[in-house]
Amino acid sequence: MLISGCGGPEGGEVLSTVTASGTLSVKGQPLEFHQVILSAEGKRSAVGISDKDGKFVLGTNKEGDGAPPGDYSVSVLYVGPPSTNPNDGINEFSTPPPPKFKINRKYNDPKLSGLTATIPTSGTSELKIDLQ
Repeated sequence: MLISGCGGPEGGEVLSTVTASGTLSVKGQPLEFHQVILSAEGKRSAVGISDKDGKFVLGTNKEGDGAPPGDYSVSVLYVGPPSTNPNDGINEFSTPPPPKFKINRKYNDPKLSGLTATIPTSGTSELKIDLQ
């Protein structure tokens, strides 16, 4: 019997990653509850969500495990604060409150954002993404 599902890395391959975290801001102010996505052609994306202080930790194979070293295009999307509704994600989905800062829609698309990031082979906790 074959059982398949989602939730694991693409194709089951676990990629080698290094520490990758940083701060997301808009004009120097922390940008909370936004998804930061690092994308590169032919690579799995690394994703993290900024907290109330704009800090985020990227994950590629699982939450918070980092990103493969390399050069990436960056996109940013508002996702809202964590829900307090225990049914969210099961049968219901609550609309998040509006963001504190409205960002330009170009930041939603890695090809249009103009944002880039490099993850060094030694990893980094100093990524700084400041939207204008």
